[in-house]
Amino acid sequence: MKIKNVDVELISNSRNGSCLQVTINNAFTGSSGSDNLNNSIKEMPGVSITFLNKILNKGLYGLNVENFNDILEIEELLMSYDGTKNLAKIGGNLLLALDFALLKLAGNNNPLKIINRKPDKVPQHICNCAVTNFTEKSRRFQEFFIIPKVNNFSDGYFANSFIYSRVKSLLKSNERTDEGSIITELKKENVLYLMEKLTEETTKKLGVEFSLGVNLNSENIYNKGIYKLGKQNLTLNEFLSDLNKLILRFDIDYLEDPLNKENISEIGKIKSNYISGNRIFNGELDKVKRYAKYFNCCVLKLNEIGGLSRLKKIADFCRNNDICLILEQNLGETNDTTVCDIATGFDFDFIKYGIYGKERILKLQELKRIEQEL
Repeated sequence: MKIKNVDVELISNSRNGSCLQVTINNAFTGSSGSDNLNNSIKEMPGVSITFLNKILNKGLYGLNVENFNDILEIEELLMSYDGTKNLAKIGGNLLLALDFALLKLAGNNNPLKIINRKPDKVPQHICNCAVTNFTEKSRRFQEFFIIPKVNNFSDGYFANSFIYSRVKSLLKSNERTDEGSIITELKKENVLYLMEKLTEETTKKLGVEFSLGVNLNSENIYNKGIYKLGKQNLTLNEFLSDLNKLILRFDIDYLEDPLNKENISEIGKIKSNYISGNRIFNGELDKVKRYAKYFNCCVLKLNEIGGLSRLKKIADFCRNNDICLILEQNLGETNDTTVCDIATGFDFDFIKYGIYGKERILKLQELKRIEQEL
């Protein structure tokens, strides 16, 4: 199908912030979800919506989009026009929103068939559950996840929903992060104890077993040789000792960003089965390659990567090196569910989403629908 016109506009996301939406041929719409025009890489001073509409309509008019390679060629055209590594002129989120719209154009509102014509599964669900040591100004938090041991998404989503509602009730807190984690003042040990008890009770009731996961957020809790966990100030050895005690006590199967990159060579001393990199990768292929030997899981946010061609390179590298792929939600989300097609089409192992807010629940429901079709 040929591109006849492109319309770029600002819409509101789940945080009531502004994000970009791209509509092609007045029918096929994609939105990025992020709060700024570019993404977390860099701001774009002086770039207007009028400018973006002008360059897209001039550069893309008449181009035919039938398959995935056509979309990659359009990406290459725009990246060449931009000329910067971090897409400082046109913005990574413009490219992402455009990609979503192009996938819908080529697939006639079925993006999955353009990405992968024969997917055999959808990703499993990792549920953002609770967070401690959290404030808006300080990002020195620890976040806790539940991961059901099931063979399909729908059963896992149901089990996670069951536990999440119980956690919300027991923590007696109405405060939540943008991702849906319930904010608590409990110590990490108490949160883990609560989650352990709830998962054990749920296993008896539903017959589903669970793993626990923790995002230690080490890039933000580390400073000059010290890891700050709540009121604790720990050296590397003290931190590793404390961490391994928690892993053994609560059978923590999944750890995210457990060590600062200055100490990354010590990561082999951690006793958890799945060691995941997130902030240390930041959606950049060169960083994924540099640190891949220390991790067996890679967390990616689409709005940090800057386009499907870059995503494909990272996904291919991870697959070739037996690294599990996890797609993470944005802070700001919209009703666009193309991320579900991308997670399925690129064979992601997990999708990490909280069960909170209509924008996130829409995506989880869409994954259920895709699974039923498969």
